[in-house]
Order: sequence, then structure tokens, then C-alpha cells
Amino acid sequence: MSVTIKQPRNAAGSAAASPQASSWQPSPSASSSPGDETARNRQRKGWIVLFATLFCGIIVIMNQFKVPTFMGALMHDFGTDPGTTGWLMSVIAVAGIITAFPSAFLLNRFGPKRVGLAGLAFMVAGCAVGALSSSFAQLIVSRVLEGIGVAMMGVVATTVISMYFPREKAGLPMGIWNLWYVVGSTLAYNIGVPVSLALTGDPSNWHAWWWFSDALALVAFVVFALFVSVPHAGRGVAAKRERATGEKQHRPAAILLEGFKVKRMWLFGLGFCFLMFTSLSVLTWVPTYVQGVELERLLAGGMDLAAAQAQAGVSGGSMASLGFAASIPMALVTAFLLGRFQTLKARNVMVIIAGFCAFFYVGAFLVPYEYLPAYLVLLGLESGWTSGVVWSMVPVTMPKRVTMPVGMAIIIFFQGISNLLCTPVVGYIIGEAQVWANVAPLCAGTAAVGTVLWIVYVLTKPPVFEEDENAAQDAEHLGEPEPDGHPAAA
Repeated sequence: MSVTIKQPRNAAGSAAASPQASSWQPSPSASSSPGDETARNRQRKGWIVLFATLFCGIIVIMNQFKVPTFMGALMHDFGTDPGTTGWLMSVIAVAGIITAFPSAFLLNRFGPKRVGLAGLAFMVAGCAVGALSSSFAQLIVSRVLEGIGVAMMGVVATTVISMYFPREKAGLPMGIWNLWYVVGSTLAYNIGVPVSLALTGDPSNWHAWWWFSDALALVAFVVFALFVSVPHAGRGVAAKRERATGEKQHRPAAILLEGFKVKRMWLFGLGFCFLMFTSLSVLTWVPTYVQGVELERLLAGGMDLAAAQAQAGVSGGSMASLGFAASIPMALVTAFLLGRFQTLKARNVMVIIAGFCAFFYVGAFLVPYEYLPAYLVLLGLESGWTSGVVWSMVPVTMPKRVTMPVGMAIIIFFQGISNLLCTPVVGYIIGEAQVWANVAPLCAGTAAVGTVLWIVYVLTKPPVFEEDENAAQDAEHLGEPEPDGHPAAA
């Protein structure tokens, strides 16, 4: 059975066309045009760009999540409590919140290549500043620099990927891109303590882990520079002006501003913010929870303090990573389903399932400790499903492809808000006495709000996709997509 994303449309964008018409279907004349081969070549190149960008994204997320497995060591070195130390995870979101929307405009002005390299440069600089930190304030500054890199990469990467694939084929690549989050966080939770132990012999030496992460960020910078580029259709007003003047042409900022008027995108992003808060309330603090339990057990068994701390650190990271590790196969499953289910109805069902599954996080710190590994695997499956759905829904929520960077920026913005508030809020809730049961009511409330918002999103009338409404419009707006659904120039 052939399935496609279907939307009402007409040339004026005001009256619905025949139900059988799909705004994502190429016109009969375009289907046999030489441009088809160009589109196929663009998609083949797109897979190379996708996996190069995915590698860079994994390194970026590794740096975002390098704090949790060293939370105890950082509290010891700087004399801070859990709530204060939690800002090391949250402050990275401050830069994300501030940078998300400007990144969309910077991308338009300077292009994805330069903005992506700038984001990775911020990441390299932030890692170096952090590794050299001798005060908590200096470490906070380093995390802000890293946060700028995370925000820029989130906006740039998804935008570049979407430029190579038409809407109806974007589900699979966007689902694969979702691996940046789950693979990066899984690696960070698993290799941080072992790397420090191997490099320095001290499992609590977070400086070594920061330097190692900095080297990886530098490699990511080189990979992005060598393999990531944007497609050039070679047609349209922008391309003609570039050939005539020799100067790069850019879309007017007013076109991007239209993306801020898409109410469904804000609704979806706000729901994601609450659901992200729910998952981070558990996954960010699981290493600290496990380390505390394991340390008490090992000390009660007669092991000396240094050895017990080392083993508890490894155990905390490894067990906590079960949730992220389980996200990987589920992310692949989600990517496959997104490639097969191309109707809005099917994808909306996936959205609703993701919302209700967030309630699983309520029981994370309530289940008996011996069942926690299995429970984390369950949470990982939920996380992989939700992340895949989130990134894939942006292209089918923004009515104009040209405004897609704004949609990505909205997601990054709300992701930053959840990152900013979650870790310190949970830190203060559990307190120095670390009463972990206090997390359950918080998770229940945020999961409920997020799910309701996503239900409203699904019930809200979807947009009219306009990129192929009228080929003449492409000549009137600099940089508007062409009839094949791709940008006129990058």
C-alpha cells in the first residue's frame, strides 16, 4: 500500500484541493524531468552528509553529558551540594536558549557550513576551558561555551539533513539523526570513568575526561569541515544572482520570521519541554543514585574507601547507561517506522504513544533496586521512541521548508529550558539527604502536562505545505524552495 503525508492545498493556499492530492507529490512533468537525477544524486550525497553530521553530533552530546558520572567528584572538589552542582548540566542550556533563535538567522546569513564549524569551535574552546578550571565559576563558563556548540549543532545538523531529503523521505534520515543523542549519552556514561582511570589511574579525575572530550571535539571539527556541505540546486533567483554578482545571496529575514507564526510548532515544542523534563529528572540523576547505593554496599562489605569509590563510579555510569543504550535499537526501529508510516495520522499516533509512555519515569526511584537495570532498559526504549518522533515531526509541522531552521530552533529552545531547570530542581527536591522518592510526583506532573499538550497538537488543524504551491512564487522570494522541494541555493 502506498502511503504519503497528505495535506489540503491549492495554488493560493486558501482553499483545499482534492483529498487525493498530496502537497508532497511531484508534478507529472517534474517526474520525468532531468531534475530527477539531480534529486537522486543529492539524496546520495545526503547520506554521506547525514553520517558525518551524526558523528559530530554524537561527540557534541558526549560533552553535554560528561558531568553526571563525575557529579560526586565535582561536589567533592568544589565543595558544592547536589543542587548547586546540578547547574553544571543546566547552565549548558542557558547558552542553548540564548543561541537557538539567533542560530537560525546566522545560518541564513553565513550558511550551515560556517555556523556548524563555529559551533564545534565553541565546543573545543569550552572543553579546554573546563579542563583547565580551578574554580566552580570557571567551570560554569566552560559549560556555557559548550552549550553554544550544542545549540548551533542542533539547528545546523537537522537543517542540513532536511535540505537533502524531501518531506516524504525525511522520516528515516531524521530517525537516524536521532542517534546523536542516545549514542552520545550512552558513550559518555560508559567511558568517562574508565578513560580517567586509564589515563591517570584515578577514576575521579574529571580533568582527564575533559581533555579527552576536547580531543574528540577537535576531531569532530575536522570531520565536519571535510564531509559536510549543503546542496546547490543551481536554479532559481538566488543561484542566478550568485552567478551574476559572484556574491552569496541570502533569504530576507522576513521570510524566516514567518516560522515564528506557526502555532502548532510552539505547541509541540512546549509539550516536548515537559516530557524532556520528565526524562531528565531520572536519567541525569541515575548515576548519582546508583553510585550512592553501590558505595554503601561495598563499604558494608569491607572494601576500602578508594577502591569502593572507583567501583561505584564505574557501576553508576554503566547501569545508568542502560537507559541510553536501550534507546539505540528503539531509535532505529522508530526510524524504520517513520520511513514506512508516511501519513500524518500514523505519525500522530506515534506522538500520542510517546506522550503516554513518559509516565514510566514515575517509578524509576520507587522500584526495588535489584529491578532497576530492567526498568532502565524500559525507560531507554521510551526515550528512543520519543526522540525519534520529535526530530521527525519538525519537517511535517513547518508549512514552508525555508522556515524549517526556525522549527528546529524552537525545539532546541524548549530542550534548553528543560535542561536548564531540570537538574537543579531535582537536586533541590532530593536535597542533601537524597530522598529519591520525591522525584516521582514531579515526574507524574510534568508527564501529564506534556502529554496533554501533544494531544492538543495532534487535534489542531495541520498546515498547508506551500513549497510546491506555485512555481512562480519561487521567483518572487529569494531562496524559496523550487518545485522539487529543495532550496534554490544554499
